[in-house]
Amino acid sequence: MVFVDTSVWIEYLDRFNPLIKADLASLLRHREVATAGIVISELRAGCKSHTQVREILDAMSQLVYHEADLETWMRAGELAAEGASRGLKLETGDCLLAAIALREQCEIFTLDRDFERIPHVKLYRVRSN
Repeated sequence: MVFVDTSVWIEYLDRFNPLIKADLASLLRHREVATAGIVISELRAGCKSHTQVREILDAMSQLVYHEADLETWMRAGELAAEGASRGLKLETGDCLLAAIALREQCEIFTLDRDFERIPHVKLYRVRSN
């Protein structure tokens, strides 16, 4: 299972990067994509029309959904604090997605380099040629 970060969804839905599109399409076809509330919220915030909202809801409703419990929120805070102790400013949303992915032992498919600075997070690498 792979968590797809908001940055990849935006690239997939609004732009044209054939490697991103091919890899995400393959993951979707094989039902290997997971999501979480933070991703859905970020995508919804970027919608400019009711049509886009419906498209996002339709796409997200087909995915495996994982939510954060109290322990996961605490782990997200720990990840942010660990980053701060190393002089890094890590976004709460990124730390939350990382904490959920760590709990579920999943990779994260992202274009956001901040995830590279979060310890123990496994990143999905584009595989298509």
